Amino acid sequence: MPSPLAVERGRGDTYDRPHAAYPADGPDADAVTGPAWPRCPILTGRAWALGLGVTADLILPPARDAATPPGDLLLTPIDPDFPARVTQGDILVGGGAFAAGTTDDAGVRAMLAHGIAAVVAYSLDPAFARAALERGLPALEVYEALAIHTGATLRIDIEGTRVANMSSGDRYPIRNVDEAYLARFRQADA
Repeated sequence: MPSPLAVERGRGDTYDRPHAAYPADGPDADAVTGPAWPRCPILTGRAWALGLGVTADLILPPARDAATPPGDLLLTPIDPDFPARVTQGDILVGGGAFAAGTTDDAGVRAMLAHGIAAVVAYSLDPAFARAALERGLPALEVYEALAIHTGATLRIDIEGTRVANMSSGDRYPIRNVDEAYLARFRQADA
């Protein structure tokens, strides 16, 4: 009997199987997907639900000391203790126009410096989305982002264009992934 989380691409792949278990060279392989077929990594991490109205100035304060590493100031206008509580692989979740007012990639660099694995939001500021893509931070648009709560375990399958909330069992489609986006995150050695 298939897992209750079994979905995906009609090849028997499941969310609860590790990334390496995809049948890239088994009987389901074909000339296109042969053994060297690169795949996007599947990310799993704890969600930090930030809610609505998260602007670039809340992600990284504009008035900051140049001697302080940007990662140490990440989201401190919202929660002064956030940098101490977030861990490597955590996922930020926001509402509409996430990172509105972005003018450079400082917020993205701060997220990467602190180990943020991805951003999931209802919508993203276009400048933030561009900077995230250029720097290699998955920034994904999901209509149901506001249904995700802090502490939920999320599993992001960029290739399958789904975010699975492992805490609730819900799955949400990713809206902003196309072939060019996938190419940026595919691993050549997968």
